[in-house]
Amino acid sequence: MDRGALWEKATELARLIADSEQARRYRDAKARLDDSLEAQSLLRRFRELQEAVAEFQARRVPPMHYRHVIEEADRLLADMRQIPEIASFEEAERDLNQLLDDISSRLQRGLSSPPNP
Repeated sequence: MDRGALWEKATELARLIADSEQARRYRDAKARLDDSLEAQSLLRRFRELQEAVAEFQARRVPPMHYRHVIEEADRLLADMRQIPEIASFEEAERDLNQLLDDISSRLQRGLSSPPNP
């Protein structure tokens, strides 16, 4: 099979994945998440806390000096998981990633087994 034909097959596979139920649920969940002001506010605050922790770690500050930031991030994460839009998005993302992992595994198996004559 020449490279052009291979790219055509790859494009076809990408289209099939994009049309899958998992990809549709992911896009729908992402749109609902993007439209939720509450979810966006919580996500923004969580990212700020993650950045603060990363900065403390980069400066080699002992964790006892920023434990309150870690604890706030943990509480916020628990709260975020109760928001339907966030929970739905996480589930849809997991499902899509599982599909992609399964496809990748199948491709790897196909490469490792010799072609049938």
